[in-house]
Amino acid sequence: MVAELFGLLTRIRVTSRPLNLEKAASRQFLFPIVGLIVGLLAALAALVLSHFFDEDLAVLLGGIVVVFVYFLTGIIHTEGLSDFADGLMAEGSMERKREVMKDVHSGVGGSFAVVVSLILYFSAVWTIMASPSRTVNLGFSWSVLAFGLVLSEVAGKLAMNVTMWMGPSSHPGMGSVFVSKAGVGKLVASFSIALTIGFVLVGLLFLIVLLGAVAGVSIALLSRKHFGGVAGDSFGAANEIGRLLTIVAWVLIA
Repeated sequence: MVAELFGLLTRIRVTSRPLNLEKAASRQFLFPIVGLIVGLLAALAALVLSHFFDEDLAVLLGGIVVVFVYFLTGIIHTEGLSDFADGLMAEGSMERKREVMKDVHSGVGGSFAVVVSLILYFSAVWTIMASPSRTVNLGFSWSVLAFGLVLSEVAGKLAMNVTMWMGPSSHPGMGSVFVSKAGVGKLVASFSIALTIGFVLVGLLFLIVLLGAVAGVSIALLSRKHFGGVAGDSFGAANEIGRLLTIVAWVLIA
C-alpha cells in the first residue's frame, strides 16, 4: 500500500507500476510512514558519517546529509514552497495570486523563502552533526539529536495531511484529488501513525511531531485567505515548513 506513495513523495521507486493518483489520494494517511523511511535513511547517513569522520567536519557533514535528504525526496516540495511564497507576495485578487503561484518562474518571494528555509535546515543538521556523540549497542558513535531527522520528515508529511483535510481546493487539479479524498478518518489515522512513531523514538517528547500539524493549519489558513483554498503548492509548502519547525525545535530542546 505504501509503495506507490514513494513514487509520489520521493525519488525512491519501489514499484514499476505507474502512479495511480486516486489510489495514492485514498492512502494519504500513510504519508507519515514514507516520512519515517526517509528520515531513517537520513539518520543512517548521519550515523555513518559521524562514525567515520571527526566532529570538526560537522559543517561539511551537515551539508552532505542535507544533500542526501533532497536526493531522496527531490525538490518538488521545495518548488511548492517557492511557488506558494511567490503567490503570497503577489498583489491583487485571488485569481492574480493563483496565476503567480502557477507561474513556472520563481520570483523574489519564492527565492527568499527557499534560501531562508535551507539555511535554517542546514544549520539544524549542522548542529546535529556537531553534537556530542553517544555510544549505542551497535558500537557506533551516535547522537540522540539525529532523531530529529526522522521526526522532522514524519511531521512534514503530517503537515500535508492536515492541509489536505482543511481544504477546500482552490482549483481543479492534482491537489483537488487529494482534498476530495481527505476525511476525518484518514486524518485521525495519520495523527495516530505520526504520534506512535514519535513516542517509540523519543518517548514523552513525541508531541513535538504536532508542530507538523501547526504548520499544516497555518499553510491551509494562508491558502484560504490568499488563494481561496489549498493546492499542490500548499502541500509542498506545508511539508517544508513542518519539517523545518520540527527539526529546529528538536535541536533547541533535545
